[in-house]
Amino acid sequence: MGGAAVLQVLRQGVWASLTGGCFLDPQLGAFANCVRLYVWLFLLGLPLGLYSALPPGPAVPALYCGLVAAFFGLVKAVTFRLHARLDRGDPRGDPEGGAAALLPPRSPRETPGPRSNSETTPGRPPEDGEGSPRKEGPGVGGSPTSPRFHDPLLLLGLPGGVGGGGDDPNFFPRPPWSPLLAHYDVQSILFDPSEPPPGPPSLISGASAAHLEPEETPGDPLDDPQALVLSCPRFCCETGGEQEPGLGLGSPQEPPGPGQLPNAAVAVLEEPPAGARPPHPIEHSDEGAEYYRKYFYGKDHHNLLGEDPRLGPVAVSLRREEKEGPRPQVLYRIILRTCQLRTLRGSVLEEALPPGCRPPGGRGVPPRKLLELLLPGVAVGGLRLAPSPAVQETLLKLDEQGVSRQRKVGVLYCRAGQGSEEEMYNNEGPGPAFEQFLTLLGTRVRLRGFGGYRAQLDTRTDSTGTHSLYTTYHGYEVMFHVSTMLPFTPRNPQQLLRKRHIGNDIVTIVFQEPGARPFSPRALRSHFQHVFLVVRVHEPGTPRAAYSVAVVRPDDTPPFGPPLPQHPQFPGGCGLRPFLLAKAINGENAAARGGRLGAMAARTRRLYLQELLRVHGAGTPLPGPPRTLPTLPTLPTLGALRRGVAGALVWGARIEVGVSDREVLEVPCWLGVAAERVVGGSVAPQGTLFSCACRDVLGWAFSEGRLEIFHGAGQWLGLRLPHGATPQVVARLQAVTRGCEVQELSLPRGAGGRRGFRVDPSGVVTAVTRFSFAETAGLRPGARLLRVGRRPLPRGDPRAMRALLRRPSGPLTLLPPDRDGRPRRSFSELYARSLEQGRGSGVSGGPG
Repeated sequence: MGGAAVLQVLRQGVWASLTGGCFLDPQLGAFANCVRLYVWLFLLGLPLGLYSALPPGPAVPALYCGLVAAFFGLVKAVTFRLHARLDRGDPRGDPEGGAAALLPPRSPRETPGPRSNSETTPGRPPEDGEGSPRKEGPGVGGSPTSPRFHDPLLLLGLPGGVGGGGDDPNFFPRPPWSPLLAHYDVQSILFDPSEPPPGPPSLISGASAAHLEPEETPGDPLDDPQALVLSCPRFCCETGGEQEPGLGLGSPQEPPGPGQLPNAAVAVLEEPPAGARPPHPIEHSDEGAEYYRKYFYGKDHHNLLGEDPRLGPVAVSLRREEKEGPRPQVLYRIILRTCQLRTLRGSVLEEALPPGCRPPGGRGVPPRKLLELLLPGVAVGGLRLAPSPAVQETLLKLDEQGVSRQRKVGVLYCRAGQGSEEEMYNNEGPGPAFEQFLTLLGTRVRLRGFGGYRAQLDTRTDSTGTHSLYTTYHGYEVMFHVSTMLPFTPRNPQQLLRKRHIGNDIVTIVFQEPGARPFSPRALRSHFQHVFLVVRVHEPGTPRAAYSVAVVRPDDTPPFGPPLPQHPQFPGGCGLRPFLLAKAINGENAAARGGRLGAMAARTRRLYLQELLRVHGAGTPLPGPPRTLPTLPTLPTLGALRRGVAGALVWGARIEVGVSDREVLEVPCWLGVAAERVVGGSVAPQGTLFSCACRDVLGWAFSEGRLEIFHGAGQWLGLRLPHGATPQVVARLQAVTRGCEVQELSLPRGAGGRRGFRVDPSGVVTAVTRFSFAETAGLRPGARLLRVGRRPLPRGDPRAMRALLRRPSGPLTLLPPDRDGRPRRSFSELYARSLEQGRGSGVSGGPG
């Protein structure tokens, strides 16, 4: 037993037994220890005081018991109120039906352990291939507040008697905003006012952070002569084949197909993306940052500034917008800015507000009453109006702080046998293979007089070289800092004139000739170089020339696309340029969201808000609501109010994340349904788990507390919802998609074990046998088979399809045909089919 364990036994065992339970716990704060001390003094002095003040008798023990019961009842009541105001999730479950109403009934023999998929849907028999355990992940699957609710002393830092962690399968996140608010973009859904702001920026980051860990003995490069990178502490190496975890039962995550967007590229939800789509989408970009410029700037609106005791300095923008059309509508748009990098942006229809918000005969809802309704966690009474035009300019700069269409990327040249920083910086001129690579990457431009983005290069006196490499990609200007094009200083191993530019670039491309040593971030020393794209050429100067790519990024930088294929090689450089440009832009966007760069951006944002509050925060307070205004009742249901709003309405849910083919993890998430997309965002860590366009939604199956959404080529997503939320989500899906409810048929087999219908390789029912069980059940040609039991269809493999239909595999999930009798298909399927037909016609119509 170690010394720390001995001290813990002496403190919590021997000393606590001598003092009646009072001891100093160093793991708790000063407040918790003080509360513990005062509670101990109260419980110790109460019987002594009663015995001294009152004569002996039966009334003394009764009074003592009554006082102790009143004391702990008060603690319980205070704890209940604190949970009701501060908790993000409600560990009590739903007050109407109870959390147990969300789950199917269990037999007395069942224990709360892993459940099979057949248990998730009442009335379904076990099917072949089922029995996949659903696990509740630590820190992900449950409410961290449930133990504190069952034992209120834990809230005060006192030791409790309720064991277990936060793995509560009945925990559904509760949004801190009003459920009537329709969110403009994804990062507004992920906005969490209780999230602490980033700490101060780290003094050591980037490639220099690799030197903080003790150096490990690297593997022998001769074991893998084609290795591009070496493993390094604090960095992740991507060499190809990395994929995001799959979502939904039986539907593993695949790279986005034609017409689809990866999760990290989904931003604005209220409007379709403008302009042409690039070959590889831009990811981790705050496309919603122009919300203030588009809907507020230069228009009549209110800006309010204040200091919230919990959120710190805040800035709120509020605007009343009248939408013209056949049915005029009044829309309220709102922006909430805090010290966090995420911003709450949304809108609400005036007709969706509960009765009593508008004063009799008034025009519009009073701003204070509207803010209290939409932002219940903000101290609205401390906000002050800031009508100055300078406030609009500052808020515009604050919102668009991270919006830039200009990027600078470093390019290092590594010859055969080289690998260190000094060796790469001291290559005076390029070789033929490097010249060919630069030709693929961009355009050689003359710096003097250059009018585009110059990336701190001298365009007047040629002090930073005479030429550089420049290109554009989907509206972005990219200037490359090429090591061999920057000034070279003889007999200077550090080459500071080159390193002052490349060493300050967030993204660096490392070009390797055949025979170069594998790259490692330990070879460089820089606080700003975070992402490295390693490119190696094979057989340069020959018709068989090809390029391999690997990516090295810090651990605190989220993954970014485009994803590397299993064997990332580009023969002849075909497709290499758009891939590297998208990878470089997305890499810089991702690096700016975490680590040192994210902390620096948060600090700048906090200084902006503090200065804005100091200069313009002494305005007029918001007027209070009229005394005749009645108290707001409980918010109404959203069933009849979800067709007129385009933003994302959000519900707390639990989403099924596929860990493997037979294992599913339930993760608390936000489910948002907008006019353009359906998204699922994780609560912790925050991010987008699932997204699909509304035009890709095929249909859905639902029961009380459960929903399955079928999309794309037949993939499906499993969700559990709180009591009463499923009809609301289905009503929203009916309003914004062309999907319909799917059918589940359990068809007996006819003579010879036949199903009584035929399907083509895509799963469409082509024929139904007359007088068969299938025809009696209502199956018609044009219906689409989505799955058999819980197994997805092996599309494109007729033999595997026939084998799956012949075996007993449970009920069939079918999508009814469209109104005209044709099978329902998603937009991405139709788009991919049109591309294939275009290629076919192009090949047939081409020469030879």
